[in-house]
Amino acid sequence: MTNTSKDLPLRLSEFAPYQLAVVGNRLSHAIAALYEQKYNIQIPEWRILMTLAEWGQLSAHEVADRTSMDRARVSRAQRRMADLGLISVTIDELDRRKTLLDLTQKGWELVESIVPDAERTGDWLLGVLEQQEREYLNVIMKKLMERAEELRKRGGILE
Repeated sequence: MTNTSKDLPLRLSEFAPYQLAVVGNRLSHAIAALYEQKYNIQIPEWRILMTLAEWGQLSAHEVADRTSMDRARVSRAQRRMADLGLISVTIDELDRRKTLLDLTQKGWELVESIVPDAERTGDWLLGVLEQQEREYLNVIMKKLMERAEELRKRGGILE
């Protein structure tokens, strides 16, 4: 017997984790071309730039945690960013196993160039929402991010 969509207990098109992933992927793909063409950076590099701009100097491990990128991807991006002069990479004096990342002047200048494009993209995306919906969305996203982090720490186990 062939299953149809009516037989499925879970409808992917209505499954919130799937919907969030699709929105995120579509946005990443849409802005990746702009950032690569206009600024010569890729999405992982953009995430690292903006994370360092918000939080200041961080270890590569902390960047990976804050951006939800795997360490190998952070490592590749940090090498390219250092080669481009966007970040400085130093050894942590207290723990020589750690590398510390920080924005250079050139990195800060790039952040300042990117912010208007990032804001325009965000404003355009959220333009379909009323102000109150935007406020609710911010609250909802914070809650979902906290919950997703809790699930990650549990290794995906709910019990």
